[in-house]
Amino acid sequence: MADQLERHKRIVMGLEIEAYTISMPGHRITRRLASPRRGVGEKGERFTRDASIGTEYISRPFASIREGLFLLKAGLRKYSQKYYERRTQSRQQRQLLLVGGWRDRFAGTHMHLSVAGRELAKEDARRLAGHIHDHIPFLVAVGANSPVWADEITDVASNRVLRASRIYFQPIDRRELTQREYDELVYSPGRKRKPPTLEFRVPDSNVPEFVVAVAALVKAVALDWLRGRGASNRLTRADYLDSRERAAIGGMRARLCWKGEWIPASRYLDRFVWAHRDAFEEMDLPEDLWTTLRLLKRGWNGAAIVRAAALRAHEEHPPTWQARFARRYVAALDELLSGHSLLEFAERLQVELPELDEVWLGGRHLVWP
Repeated sequence: MADQLERHKRIVMGLEIEAYTISMPGHRITRRLASPRRGVGEKGERFTRDASIGTEYISRPFASIREGLFLLKAGLRKYSQKYYERRTQSRQQRQLLLVGGWRDRFAGTHMHLSVAGRELAKEDARRLAGHIHDHIPFLVAVGANSPVWADEITDVASNRVLRASRIYFQPIDRRELTQREYDELVYSPGRKRKPPTLEFRVPDSNVPEFVVAVAALVKAVALDWLRGRGASNRLTRADYLDSRERAAIGGMRARLCWKGEWIPASRYLDRFVWAHRDAFEEMDLPEDLWTTLRLLKRGWNGAAIVRAAALRAHEEHPPTWQARFARRYVAALDELLSGHSLLEFAERLQVELPELDEVWLGGRHLVWP
């Protein structure tokens, strides 16, 4: 029994989070670097500079989803000068803006997977990648978080995936896995202090609850791979590419392909939870993650929240809509990273979310949450 309870910890994960910033007091959206005060980092986490977007946070590895959510919120909170003041105060303060796009650059999340207690050989990584690959359109829908592009509010859920796939995370075949830096799934052979990993480069969202929701879905697939089970979804190349594009455009309101059948993303989520029910039971997800999954079933991902908040600010005063949005975002993110829920985050952004009391996951015969 003890071995079964700890089985979910055999898949170890790490996250690399890229972010825009909000410069204060003017609440201007920028790519200027944000960094916390020296000495606040824990062993294994890093606050660094990304060559493209600027600010990047690298988590220490975690063995459970509950731990991952805690580490991510605690780590990103350290960027806030409200809680971690610099020894030498500067006039310019910056808060994170966790979106996948805004101006002309892309920000997102890279996710690394390894297996505890053994080295992830390239052939094992290729098999694991084959299990994850045909779920990538669904993971795009879950993590979509870039409805704003070139300072314009669009109807696209993930401008980043539509515009950057051929540059930063090129689609590959299910049976293919290389060490090419810019594929959507990459085998990283490791270094002296870093084990070999499978890197998943596509996720758009960098908001902790949505990032960790994607991580939980990926981990569920990996746990069933460890059990020796077959892949839960198989798509033709044409269906895969079509489904991927639909997910980028429509997010959780898109129709996605499950074994040749085109279904709403909400029904895909139900089928996914049912197909990987043993893994979900093992992972012991925190209540905040179940709330996130229920929101996703109602069609609300990060892109939907950002778009609704941006549209509200634009309707109030078009010339200053970005500053209005940014001001609310700073307050909302401070609350989220201080232990408040995703529902309270949306409320701070003046976004009204749907009721979740009657939302079931996996089908009405399952009591999740």
